[in-house]
Amino acid sequence: MTNLLAEDIKKALDPGSKLASYKGRGLTSKQDILVELYRAPEGAGIVFFMPNAQDQDKKGLPISFPAKTSMVVNTLRNVVLGVDRTRLCIVEHFLCAATLWGLDDLYVYVDGPEMPLADGSAEFWIKLFEENGIERRAITCDVTLPTAVTVEKGDRSIIAVPAEKFSVTYLMDWKHPLIGQKWQSWDVSRDIKEIYEARTFGMLKEHEMLGLDKDVVSLTEDGFTMPLKSADEPVRHKLLDLIGDLALIGINPLRIKARFISIKGGHEMDVDIARKLASVLGLQ
Repeated sequence: MTNLLAEDIKKALDPGSKLASYKGRGLTSKQDILVELYRAPEGAGIVFFMPNAQDQDKKGLPISFPAKTSMVVNTLRNVVLGVDRTRLCIVEHFLCAATLWGLDDLYVYVDGPEMPLADGSAEFWIKLFEENGIERRAITCDVTLPTAVTVEKGDRSIIAVPAEKFSVTYLMDWKHPLIGQKWQSWDVSRDIKEIYEARTFGMLKEHEMLGLDKDVVSLTEDGFTMPLKSADEPVRHKLLDLIGDLALIGINPLRIKARFISIKGGHEMDVDIARKLASVLGLQ
């Protein structure tokens, strides 16, 4: 759904369809970010709109790109979507929040290079939905996975197995005294707060380099820079990332009757299995 006609873009971003907006400073880019959410028709999926990077005065129409694996241009530290020179970073936390809230169809205008990170969880977006009266929608598991799908890379793997309902399981294996090996699972019968409140984390030195050390959880050699919300918060955040990345299949992944098991997976492998699933489910 790239390169929409001018009249389609104007209709998509009609002020009368606006649901919510946020303006603030991006933690990683240190730039002002504007995010506006608009109603989208059923079947539209989640579509991002951004000023064209080549339009320095921002006088032209924005460009559009769907939240799909075909739009992924980088998975090094986070998931980056884009078209040509236009890039949007850190989409996974927003996509997880929209997935958990049942927002399958949404137009998202972003003036800035990243989605706001806040404290590194998806709770920022859940609160934005609630504060603007965006109702949570029920999700029905109605998509059958016909066969198991697997991606592997060394000792890491992700497998999607046909099941009665959606669930995710993650094995975290970090050489850190307070993490080590941890398993955690979540399914659609459990509280979504278990997922959306889990904050991102990383090594203190890296966060200091990025200027994030005062805003998100950082790992020292023997602990954390701030109290955790739960002892397994880091592995829960891995589940958050996985759910957000699976949204790039092109439908709400919670609709899929499958159990996802990730052994030390990350954004790159998440996107790889989302791409395979889109093909298996005929969504490409």
